[in-house]
Amino acid sequence: MNQYTFNLGFFMVFSKRLSRLILLFGFVFISGCIQTGRTQRVDLDTELVDDHYGTSVQDYRTVADQMARSLMQLSMVHQAASPPTIAFIEVENRTNRFIDTVAFQEKIRTQLLRNARGKLLFLDRSAIKEILRERKRKARGYSTASAKSANAIYGADYFLTGSIHSINNIRGSERTEYIRYSFRLTDADTSLIIWEDEYETRTSKVKDWRDR
Repeated sequence: MNQYTFNLGFFMVFSKRLSRLILLFGFVFISGCIQTGRTQRVDLDTELVDDHYGTSVQDYRTVADQMARSLMQLSMVHQAASPPTIAFIEVENRTNRFIDTVAFQEKIRTQLLRNARGKLLFLDRSAIKEILRERKRKARGYSTASAKSANAIYGADYFLTGSIHSINNIRGSERTEYIRYSFRLTDADTSLIIWEDEYETRTSKVKDWRDR
């Protein structure tokens, strides 16, 4: 066997093996893409993303449920002669990351309206401009006046607000974070805090080589 024949045979064997490797990697890549693009329904409390420092779906739902249950136990709610009206004040985010604080309030409101059975009323401050504009249209005869058009816009009896803050500690490769979600109800006339409750979480994570 001369050198040329040996080189040709080696090249052919190498080419076949290389082709098999290319096909194998191509198959794995395509399979990964197909699997990545698949969508499926999962339980709401199942955490799918390995992010220990984001507000989880479970925390979000638990906070709203606990605050709503606590509020419903107030005597000013279940013993009031007429349903008290509540307006939102922005919840202060004191953490170092983005948290949709409005979503927490809206979730609490949904829970309360679902279970309070008319014992609580919420003011939609975001609709005030549209309400006043519609009243002007009715006054000018552009639209039909309703039975409630002569009534004044309701004022708030209480304001629902709160704050969220965190404490972060880092020691070597370990990081811990404490988060406190606090909500309170303030009397609109006296500024007295008549209710406050909290929900606390703490997470710990050890950095792996990809985070270092």
